[in-house]
Amino acid sequence: MRVFLKIILGAGLLLGLVRCDWGPTPVDEQSLVVEAFLDTGAPAPPVILRRTAPLQQGDAHLQDAASEGQVVVTLGGTEIPYEEAGGQPGRYQPTRDTVVPPQAAWSLRAEWSGETARASGRTPMAISIDEVCIDVPAQPAEAIQVDSLRRDSLDIPADQGYIYPIDVAVRWQARPVPQEIDSSTWVRAQLRPDASSFSSEVVEFFLEPAEIQQELRYPQADGARQWKGVYAVPVDSSTAPLPRHLLTTSVTRGDTAFASFAQTRTDPDRREPISNVDGGLGVALAVSVDSLSRSVADTLARDDRRRCWEPDQAP
Repeated sequence: MRVFLKIILGAGLLLGLVRCDWGPTPVDEQSLVVEAFLDTGAPAPPVILRRTAPLQQGDAHLQDAASEGQVVVTLGGTEIPYEEAGGQPGRYQPTRDTVVPPQAAWSLRAEWSGETARASGRTPMAISIDEVCIDVPAQPAEAIQVDSLRRDSLDIPADQGYIYPIDVAVRWQARPVPQEIDSSTWVRAQLRPDASSFSSEVVEFFLEPAEIQQELRYPQADGARQWKGVYAVPVDSSTAPLPRHLLTTSVTRGDTAFASFAQTRTDPDRREPISNVDGGLGVALAVSVDSLSRSVADTLARDDRRRCWEPDQAP
């Protein structure tokens, strides 16, 4: 792992140096920006409308609320009118209580200041985590860590440190359709440790705390799909205990528009993620999300290095 981290670390830092030279590109005219996320089994969501405006010299990216617009969402053939929330410009709420159904055609139409933005798709089947298993090593491993980045030279200060690489396996219910003929469904699996006080973004860049791919490409057994990821917790020494922290494991199911958005939102070659909105900017997606949060502590490393949890088990 030590050699692996050294090699990939250099590539990651070079990428960081390239990113530093980029700046925002001015927006020439106003455009309508839409933000909406429909979640299967959840109430119809709010829709956010904003407008872009030209950048003034020295100003940061500017987005203002698009007030006094009109929004209509159609779910399974039923129109749901929206109205702007009082005291929250640009935030539009459904006027009736509606739960987002699975496998239903949906569309969104937003009008503002003579502009019309549209998006459409089909809601996914609900996704549900069956089990999350973690494997904590008995002791930390050596790693090369970078504490800072000197942009005026290639003299990058690096220290030899220690990390607990924690393997995680998550299983979720497979979709009840023939996977061989369905390539339009994607799943993003993600590990989100609440470890901000001791985590390292540099180290985690080299591991695999998240992945998105077609659902049929995840291994399947006993009616469930599975993904294995890993995240790291840096510590001060080879004898340091694993700090207690909360781990949230999440899975999100969506269509190709969701996949394009998720894959390009952090792409350094793009100014913004791929949009599925016609006549405007932003994103309007139908997804299904499930997550499981559990506390990870030093007792796992000392007593029971592998532990599994199910959704109905108490934290």
